[in-house]
Amino acid sequence: MREAASALGLGYRLLADQGDPYLHFIGPFYERHEPDGGFSYACEVRPAHANMAGNAHGGMLMSFVDMVMAQPAYMAQGNDQVTAVSTVASFIAPVRIGDLVECRPDVLRKTGDVLFVAGVFRVADICVLSAQSLWKLAPGMASR
Repeated sequence: MREAASALGLGYRLLADQGDPYLHFIGPFYERHEPDGGFSYACEVRPAHANMAGNAHGGMLMSFVDMVMAQPAYMAQGNDQVTAVSTVASFIAPVRIGDLVECRPDVLRKTGDVLFVAGVFRVADICVLSAQSLWKLAPGMASR
C-alpha cells in the first residue's frame, strides 16, 4: 500500500494561475523549485478526478501530463508560447484517490522551434506513467 503525501508538506506551492480556466476543473497543481534550478510538479488526486473504477481518470492524468510537459518547453523558449504537436504516454500502474503524482520533466533536445520533452510520473517511488512529447514554438498563438 502506498502512503499518500501532502504536496505542501513536501515543499510544493500552488502553481500560479496561468490564465487557463480548464486547470481550475482538473487541479489544483503544484510546483517546486529544485536546488539545481529545475522544477518538479505534483497533483493530489481527489474524488472528483476518479473514474468509475475509483482510480484517477486517464483523461485527467493526460491533462496533468500536458500541463507538466509544457512548463519546461515554455521556459526553454524564453517564456514564449508553445503548443503540443504530439504526446505519447504509457499508463504503467493505477493512480488512486489520495495519491500524490509527481514529475520532474526534462527537455531532451531543442532543434530550431521544436522541443522534445520527457517525464516519468511517480507516486512515492512507483512509476505510474511515462510520457514523451513534442512542442513547437507558437508566437502570437494567444492573439488568434
